[in-house]
Amino acid sequence: MKTNLQFFADPSNDPEPTDPKPTPNDPAQDPKDPKPSGKTYTQDDIGKMMAAKAKEVESNLKDDFQKELEQKKQEWLEKGEKRAGMNANEKAQADLDEQRQALKDQQDRLQKKLDEADRKDALAATKTALTDQHIPAEFAEFISDVKEEVRNNNLDKFTGLFNKAVQEAVEKRVTGKQSPQNGGQQFSTALTQADFAKMSLEEQTNLYRQNPDLYNKLK
Repeated sequence: MKTNLQFFADPSNDPEPTDPKPTPNDPAQDPKDPKPSGKTYTQDDIGKMMAAKAKEVESNLKDDFQKELEQKKQEWLEKGEKRAGMNANEKAQADLDEQRQALKDQQDRLQKKLDEADRKDALAATKTALTDQHIPAEFAEFISDVKEEVRNNNLDKFTGLFNKAVQEAVEKRVTGKQSPQNGGQQFSTALTQADFAKMSLEEQTNLYRQNPDLYNKLK
């Protein structure tokens, strides 16, 4: 039997086989599910994050407290070293100075409370005086003073101006210089607090008489 050796020696002219293209229905070639664009958090994740934040805040507070404590310790040490070099008279004088400073601090705190109480009492008295004069008590904060003489002087001036403004408005109504409907000077409802601050006391009074709601909104 003859064997064709050339068949084994020469490469074949036939094209090499290629891998078959995947078909759309081939499950092995289906693309993977796309990853979500944003991360979602469970209630447990949120709880852990909040706990971590709380721990961080607590750690910062401890660090601040530790720094303050170290500072105080350093001050005490320096104070102790300074006292160690003092003689008896110097130590006695240092003790006396500390007591005087502590007493001054206590007096300052007490005086601050007394001043605040006096301010509140003066404001209450001013409101009562205005109410007795049938004037809105809201004006009290502009004329109140802890000194009774100054407060009474302010009250006299203000009540005079207020009553004068009311009287002039009444006279204008009677003489027909203004119509009963408009109530004198007209104020726009678009007034701002900045506009209100620039108004004179008489203008503010007229605004209160004409539009109490707008006045209370702007005062």
